[in-house]
Amino acid sequence: MLKGLLKSSEDKIKEKVEEHLAEGLKLLGDKFYNRAMMAFDKAMELNPEEVYPRIKKELDEAAATGQLEAALSLGMNLIKSNNQDFELANKLGNYARELKNYTQAESLYKLALKVKKDYMPAFYNLAASMARVEKYDDAVQSSLSSFDAIDDFIYPDYQGEDKLIERMTQQITESIDSVRTARLQELTMAQEKKTAQGMVVEASDLGLQIRQLKDLPKSAQPADLIDEFKKQIELDPDHSKNHFYNLSIYALMTGKLVDAEEALNRISISDFEYYDLLKAILIAKKGDLDSAINLISKNLGENEYNRLLNVNLGLLYRRQGKKFLAAKYLIKTAALLEKSGGIYSMRELVRLAHESYDAGSFKKALNFYQIASSEIPEPKLWERLGTLYIEMKKYDDAIKTFRQLQTYEPDSPVAIEKLKEIHDYYAEKGKQLLEERKFKPASDYFHKALGVLRLPETVKTAAIVYGQLKQSDKEEELLDEYAALVKAAKDKETEVERQKLIAEGKAWMAKKNYPKAIAAYESALRMKVDKNVFLQLAALYKGLKKMEDLHSLLGRWEKMVEYEEKMKQYEKEKVRQQNA
Repeated sequence: MLKGLLKSSEDKIKEKVEEHLAEGLKLLGDKFYNRAMMAFDKAMELNPEEVYPRIKKELDEAAATGQLEAALSLGMNLIKSNNQDFELANKLGNYARELKNYTQAESLYKLALKVKKDYMPAFYNLAASMARVEKYDDAVQSSLSSFDAIDDFIYPDYQGEDKLIERMTQQITESIDSVRTARLQELTMAQEKKTAQGMVVEASDLGLQIRQLKDLPKSAQPADLIDEFKKQIELDPDHSKNHFYNLSIYALMTGKLVDAEEALNRISISDFEYYDLLKAILIAKKGDLDSAINLISKNLGENEYNRLLNVNLGLLYRRQGKKFLAAKYLIKTAALLEKSGGIYSMRELVRLAHESYDAGSFKKALNFYQIASSEIPEPKLWERLGTLYIEMKKYDDAIKTFRQLQTYEPDSPVAIEKLKEIHDYYAEKGKQLLEERKFKPASDYFHKALGVLRLPETVKTAAIVYGQLKQSDKEEELLDEYAALVKAAKDKETEVERQKLIAEGKAWMAKKNYPKAIAAYESALRMKVDKNVFLQLAALYKGLKKMEDLHSLLGRWEKMVEYEEKMKQYEKEKVRQQNA
């Protein structure tokens, strides 16, 4: 009997477990994740040994089918029961990160590292999460390997030409070789002469000089190039800043810190974008890593995508032994370089973009322009990018791009012209369809055209289309808009003419030709109620003692103001009725 009772109790527990699991899975499918977790919690309390592997199986299936929210919800139940499972915590961190829930992801990675401090997947995933880089596990570690061989820093480009050092080295080497060859010939001839004269000691001394000359370096040395830079500074004073900048880079690369510091002292941050980076590298090489890190961090705050700042900050942290911060910035650099095809310099990237564009390689150019425009607020990049989208008939992307350009240059003639071009393309398509009496597709094209520019004629034609579709509300709305646009255009023309008359009035005033000034101001006042013009006229009439004209002006002014107030009230009432 006792055995039967125990069996009955076990069956009841089993039934309850199944109920809670079924409820949890249903809630999970309906995306009620918190309630699902509560149901799974109840099942776990009743039989953790059986429920844990079943939930883990459901988790794996959910993750495999891309249901990351469900997988994360299931996994959080498992972590509650077993917070020592560092591999699971790392996996859940990845799911949370893919869902852009970085705070939760980082908490899970930290949990994994709390359990196992040297668990490197969680270490690198945490760094990637904090860098907002979408790489996971082995891919993170792999991306960092490209920096292993770097034992110095990554420097900015030289000013002027790409292969500056190669050219200088070749020229100096050729010069050294020429001088050496001439000197060797001279010494050899002298030695042969001394030998022929029986002057053994003198010939031996010359032989020593020949050997010493042959033992000298055959190519240009760092000191030679530094001397050449200094010579260029003297010979080309108009470009001395560029020469000092180039000298500072080369001197830092070759460990000539005194020369680097002297060169940097002759230029400033206002002259070169990467002045502070070079200053930071100098400070670091002199032993003050903290100050170097602070200087680069300050600059990075102004442009978080800068590859050179990110990589060098990572390398500085690596020198300082701060592995996590080094990984964070080097991972970010790797992701940025992957995006730009391994190119550090935005200047080089933009050059390649322009080169590809001019060569007709539009896909390649598009990729470069997309990267550059997302990181550099340069209107020219947006112009080219938008034009490329039009060439590729990606009109929606082109519209967004030219709108973005207008945030930098509100009156950009290129943006105005290109948006008009897109508008005209859609409007022409709509007109063709209207002529073919294909009203529904015509309305779609007019809707697109008006989404770009709301030009009076397009609004009017769109109203005709909606009239044909028996959509009277839309037709009336567009006709009202057309009337308002026509009025606004006319008002604008009138205002231009009015301002011209006011300017004429001022010009006649300056010449003391008061009758003509009055005529100009009177014409301007008839066009619009303008208190300043009224006061100017009143002063003129009063000063010229034309009291009858002054009284006439005052009477007209009163009527104009009264009429304007009535019109304002009428418009307000009209709007109120429309909104009722």
